[in-house]
Amino acid sequence: MVSLQGWNMDLKQISNLIQIAEYGSFSKAASVIGIGQPALGRQVKKLEEEWGTPLLYRHGRGVSLTPDGERLLEQLRPLLRQMESAVLELQDERSSPSGVVTVGLPPTFCGIFGIKLVTALHRDFPRIRLNVVTGYSGYIHEWLTDARIDLAILHDARRSPQIIVDPLVMFDLSLVSARSSLAPAAASQEVISVKELQGVPLVLPTRNHGLRRTVEQAAEEAGITLTVAYEVDTLELMREIAVAGLAHTVLSVSAVQREVNAGVLVVRRIEKPTMHTKLLIASAANRPITRAVKTVDKTIRSIVREMARDPAYASVLRLLNDTEF
Repeated sequence: MVSLQGWNMDLKQISNLIQIAEYGSFSKAASVIGIGQPALGRQVKKLEEEWGTPLLYRHGRGVSLTPDGERLLEQLRPLLRQMESAVLELQDERSSPSGVVTVGLPPTFCGIFGIKLVTALHRDFPRIRLNVVTGYSGYIHEWLTDARIDLAILHDARRSPQIIVDPLVMFDLSLVSARSSLAPAAASQEVISVKELQGVPLVLPTRNHGLRRTVEQAAEEAGITLTVAYEVDTLELMREIAVAGLAHTVLSVSAVQREVNAGVLVVRRIEKPTMHTKLLIASAANRPITRAVKTVDKTIRSIVREMARDPAYASVLRLLNDTEF
């Protein structure tokens, strides 16, 4: 009675044995497999020695399976089909990864970058299902810590046992104002110092957002006190408040490019010192890093590199390296 227990199988040899049995000839099987007939004969001899029984009858018309050989292949054919199917699935996954990937994006970055990511994945990796959630850095950090999302973009986050963080890109920040609220001389300015923010009514995110912490730190270093007229955790409302002239805000130019092009908002780059925000790419340490997650991570980095080369962004962003984190 043929039993698989305790036997160290060489699946390639078993596959070759099936070919010999199907063709009924060593020479035909060797030609199809692409190895020499003597080598094929040695493989069968090794199998027969391991099993302690003949697996093939040799006769004038070629070869045929012995009863033990029939029983062996009857048990192994399903296993081989499963193995071949698994290999094909792995090869397919390498070329076209699949699965659900949840990404957390801060609103300011989502507006600039979200459609680029969705479009790139739809075009190049249609089997990946992307879920995008937006929130400010404090919330996103919590989602990562709780392993509710796979990847995220964060403002100036710190490494921790729960998240893995790598530097990504740095955006210069500007004071964003309604053109109607500025005198002509102010509207024509390209640069404003941090000290000039003293007394300027601002709409800023709450302290859950890394952008707010960045602005407050710069103000503290400059020795000024910010006048925060509104705390808003919605980018669209921040823009609307600025457009209405109710308050100014601090954002990257790219977050309000449409309104600037339309002439309703004016941006003045903040310098002395230059105010900027660092964006980092982070992953949850206690969620599996699947091939789909790796693919989305790679796609994010690729899009950011393309943006850094684009003249429309080159003046306001640059790529970060590990020494700047």
